[in-house]
Amino acid sequence: MTQKAINYGIVLYQLGISQDMVEEIKALVDGSPELVFALANPVVSHADKRKVVDRVFDRFGNKDLVNFMKTLCDNDGFDMIHDIFDEYEKYAREQQDILSATLYYVTPPTDKQKAGIENFLMKEYGSKAVQLSMVEKKELIGGFVIRTGDREYDRSILGRYKSLRQKLVMR
Repeated sequence: MTQKAINYGIVLYQLGISQDMVEEIKALVDGSPELVFALANPVVSHADKRKVVDRVFDRFGNKDLVNFMKTLCDNDGFDMIHDIFDEYEKYAREQQDILSATLYYVTPPTDKQKAGIENFLMKEYGSKAVQLSMVEKKELIGGFVIRTGDREYDRSILGRYKSLRQKLVMR
């Protein structure tokens, strides 16, 4: 992720573009690779890109959005639109005090276990809510790993095995 994409994502959020609108734009962009190709293509003139932006994004009824997209094209930044959307979502979660975490598991947790993990993370980080992504990872053998930001909570059998092995090697 480039700093430029991070900055654009933050600006998109600060313009007051709703998350629903961003999801609509994301669906439009994902469904039209030709649009992305045209707006990211350095051979297409900035004037032509601005015309396309007017035709495509004017239907959202938000002049700030249209101007944002034009600025993105003028600065040859449309090729990082997906990174910008990711950064928008990340920044929106931060502003709403929602912690993003990933749970790696062998066996899916019960609703009660999932709620316990979310409560633990909310208390640990002082967040209002947790957005928990779930990823199956059979190589853990058993247990689970929680990753958020630069911290990891490893409660897996594989993690315990590696820790024990390292302790034995150190002796």
